[in-house]
Amino acid sequence: MNDKDDDFQNAWFSQSSVTTTGSFQKASPVRQNMEQIKKYAYESFDRLDANGNGFIETNELSAAMNDASTPMRDKSYIHFLLSNQAEIANSAHEGDPDHKDGISRVDLELYFRLVLSRIK
Repeated sequence: MNDKDDDFQNAWFSQSSVTTTGSFQKASPVRQNMEQIKKYAYESFDRLDANGNGFIETNELSAAMNDASTPMRDKSYIHFLLSNQAEIANSAHEGDPDHKDGISRVDLELYFRLVLSRIK
């Protein structure tokens, strides 16, 4: 990852935002929760992409959900992905018809960008 990528991620994970006057404003609790979910999404992507093909697919999510060793926090996030899978997967069209039910990193990025843009 290069410095430009680090700057982009750091901007997303910020808990406050800069107003037009240059002062800092605390993010709303809803925005903070979505930021935490987004951060967790990026951190857990490789773990959930069990076959390493760049997509988190329904069968991978189901397997992780049914695994007794999966922590409750992970199961809560997996439930979020399963509940929003179609919306997240449709955030970007990578042109790969074999992964219609798969969630890519780009899908996650665009989905969270859209959701966060709607939260003040």
